[in-house]
Amino acid sequence: MGEVRHLAPGEVLDERGESPLFIILDGRLAGARDWFGPGNHFGPTGQTLQAVDLPARVWVTDTSSAAWATPQGRTLRRALTQALIAADVAESNATPPESLPDPETLCDYDHPAIRRQAARLRRASPASTAEAILKFVHSFPYRFGAWQERASDTLERRVGMCTTKSNLQVALMRAAGLEAGFAEVPMSTSVLGKLMPAGWLALQRPTVRHYFAAVKLGGRWHGADSSYDVASYRIYLEMFPWMAHREEPTLSEGHPYMPALEIQHADLFDITVVPAITAEMGKKSRFLTRHFEALNTRMDRARGAQLRWAREAAGLSTPAESAVENEVRA
Repeated sequence: MGEVRHLAPGEVLDERGESPLFIILDGRLAGARDWFGPGNHFGPTGQTLQAVDLPARVWVTDTSSAAWATPQGRTLRRALTQALIAADVAESNATPPESLPDPETLCDYDHPAIRRQAARLRRASPASTAEAILKFVHSFPYRFGAWQERASDTLERRVGMCTTKSNLQVALMRAAGLEAGFAEVPMSTSVLGKLMPAGWLALQRPTVRHYFAAVKLGGRWHGADSSYDVASYRIYLEMFPWMAHREEPTLSEGHPYMPALEIQHADLFDITVVPAITAEMGKKSRFLTRHFEALNTRMDRARGAQLRWAREAAGLSTPAESAVENEVRA
């Protein structure tokens, strides 16, 4: 259904075709106005796009071609349409407002929605309350995205990354009367990169900073990392299968929950906790919403999104095996 074009650095993308659709597989294309990375899709842009930094691979298909009009092509076209609609909805939902909130207001633990949710999660003891909050935020799907959002925004969206999920978790713990803060540890991009399509690794720094919430129990700071939900954690297990017993988050006095440190065989109580990460959450990213959403495609596949689109396109009401589903899974 089209061709894969290989572009050397500096080579220009030819946008020929009646109804072309371009999907970047590897590398980066940039023009006068913006740039696209692996997983990004676009039609004619009205600008000259060329490969930069590294060689690029671009899948090009013309949806007006005869191949798409065949019975098999029509089914695949419906599946592609489902994917494009889902991508558009996801990008729209994840696009931050033009006027970003003041970084000093991001941990809004006094917001009514935060206070109500904290009351629902309050338990008989500080440790059990902290664990209930950890489990609640941990259940939110991990998704790369903009981090300049208030805790109440993350609570409403029900998705987040390490910064936004820890910000929500700290807000909920403070609203519940617990002493809470933020901890930071370095993480190799080769580890975090397991969650994203491989083509993005070349565009990342070698090391990133990973943030998680901490709560004081029995006079000691306990890390409580809510970042990686089950789907994203299972991707990590491909690298660290011996950590399977930590898939379910647990927290009690004397027993913190910090898989990122456990993987490094580090002292789980050797952490520095700060009251805010305002400077980090106030920084503006060089990525646009479409870049973040493309970063999420590995996790979307792990959650089976593409199989759902294939079933819907084929008119199936159950996840029964079908020729289309098998083809998409392959």
